[in-house]
Amino acid sequence: MLLIGLALLLWLGVKGWRMGRAINSLLAQRETAELLMANGLTNIDPDQAEDLVLTVRRDFVILRDETAFVHPLLPHLGWVPQAGPLLVSSPQLLEMADAGTETAVHAVTALKPILLLLQSDQAGAASLPQLVHALDEARPGLAQASQSFDRVAHARANIENLDQFPQQIQSLFARADEWLPIGQDSLTVVQILPDILGVDGRRHYLLLAQNEDEIRATGGFISGLGLLTVEDGDIHELTFQDASTFDNVNLRENSASYGFPPKPLYELMKLDYFLMRDANYWPDFPYSAQAAIDLYLKVAPETQIDGVIAIDQEFMSLLVAATGPVTIPQTGQTITAQNTVESFRSAFNIQEGQTVAEWIGNRKAFLTTFASAILTKVQSDFGSVDPIVFTQNIHAALASRHLQLYMLDANEQATLDALNWDGRLEDPAGQDFLLVLDTNMGFNKTNMHVARSITYDVALAAAGTAVADLTISYTHATPAADGLPCEQGISYVNAPTYEEIADRCYFNFLRVYTPPGTALQDATTHFIPGDILVSTVPWNQPAETINEFANFTTFTNFMMVPRGDSLTTSFTYELPTRVVRAENGRNIYQLWLRQQAGTVGDPVSASVTLPPGAALVKTSASQEAQINQSGSTVNFQLDLHEDTLLTVIFEDTADE
Repeated sequence: MLLIGLALLLWLGVKGWRMGRAINSLLAQRETAELLMANGLTNIDPDQAEDLVLTVRRDFVILRDETAFVHPLLPHLGWVPQAGPLLVSSPQLLEMADAGTETAVHAVTALKPILLLLQSDQAGAASLPQLVHALDEARPGLAQASQSFDRVAHARANIENLDQFPQQIQSLFARADEWLPIGQDSLTVVQILPDILGVDGRRHYLLLAQNEDEIRATGGFISGLGLLTVEDGDIHELTFQDASTFDNVNLRENSASYGFPPKPLYELMKLDYFLMRDANYWPDFPYSAQAAIDLYLKVAPETQIDGVIAIDQEFMSLLVAATGPVTIPQTGQTITAQNTVESFRSAFNIQEGQTVAEWIGNRKAFLTTFASAILTKVQSDFGSVDPIVFTQNIHAALASRHLQLYMLDANEQATLDALNWDGRLEDPAGQDFLLVLDTNMGFNKTNMHVARSITYDVALAAAGTAVADLTISYTHATPAADGLPCEQGISYVNAPTYEEIADRCYFNFLRVYTPPGTALQDATTHFIPGDILVSTVPWNQPAETINEFANFTTFTNFMMVPRGDSLTTSFTYELPTRVVRAENGRNIYQLWLRQQAGTVGDPVSASVTLPPGAALVKTSASQEAQINQSGSTVNFQLDLHEDTLLTVIFEDTADE
């Protein structure tokens, strides 16, 4: 017994000594890390960074292995004052630390050559091909980092008692939660990024410059059309032209090759042909992007196109925020993140000395001018771009669909689809779904003055059925003005200013996408007199149910919001039983709120009323939201900046 006791003491002593060394080393690395990061990411010494992560990884593995014998006991120590909640979640916290340090080693080792290039004196156009090739060579290491980081995210998702952690640790988690999706998505997309940037040869992309002031299904009216040619990350060609006139010559010479537009464009806007400017009629971006490719090839059949990139004014603002101010050489004007959108609007107006004909032919020229200026900025001073801000802003643009990508390469498209960056319209099984989609049919830019809010109330029944009440409210902020006509369409004869084109009544074709099998019970009927419509036919029809996409039931309506006025439209419908599913003795209702591309934070109020006899178990939202319960009803309040999943879990207590 004495020998056993001495051996145990010796074993514990050795473990304590090893743990002490590892802990002291880890504590020492904190100061090293702070000094290393003091001058920003691009000024980090790559060798010191690699030594740091390797040392931290080594010390953590020692600490993990030396304490392994107590790990099974820790989750049962929730009674320990202050530290109890941390001990309960110790398996997840240890997994996060283990996978996190492993991720850091793989990532820093793989990215070290890229960091050296960014810090070189030639971090401009000449180094872009080098950066792309370095990124290509880093892919195996970054793939390992991606796998490790997925473990971090999985462990974090399984921590359910964060609200019981000390406040300081909760603050750390809040910051980590902001970066977790960015890190996961970045490590995933880097697997295809060198290919998209032309590491194996030139790539040609069709650019759709969308104007969200005239809202359309994938973000906004296609104002400009561009062609981007890139190889090894180096941009060889970037041109824009007016999308409204793109088809004109071919249409005159070969009108038989153009088909009819979708029925609402024909009936409500009196459009005779389906042209490039209207290619983004469908909210499924791959579908609309392929339509744009087909229309482009009618005019330029020899053009190689490898994908489609759609951008809007908000994306331009996010891009300038990342690159820093951009100077327009022709005018000396400085474009900043704060004035980007207003600069685009102002550039539309007729310039001094221009004739109306010259203005009509050149009012979109600023797209090319701006594109050239920002291209020069990036290629000549790439090293000045803050990689942290750039990563954050591009990720935000992709998540909120201010930037959308469609690739013809199947592997690349599958990766974008998995990241939800391609704008594909998908209805997850076993869930409720809601997309409120506006299409401006007034030939104007009125959406810059129109605010939209959404109220969605769902009453769940014991039999698994559910009835939904959807209310959409529009407010036109421009004051009513005597003498200004309220009519669909606008004349360009007198070269109206951008504000004059925006100061119009709002003619909106509304589509509401719901799960397949949804049955419309009631909806608002709107009246629009025929003398203000281009069709001259009064609108006085009820909402219609259509099957635009097989996986959705879609309701449509048409309405007009006068200046200085408000309008509310409503739908009542019965949802299919599939929106509530049973798992492990509990019932789960989930609502996938799809953001319309081109919108910025529409206020949404959603409520879910539980069936009689049900008891609420848990609620959650995938983005920031205010959640509260009133009786048997759960209320969610949020601003819809990106697609959001709302979850309500409840139990049936009627038989208890």
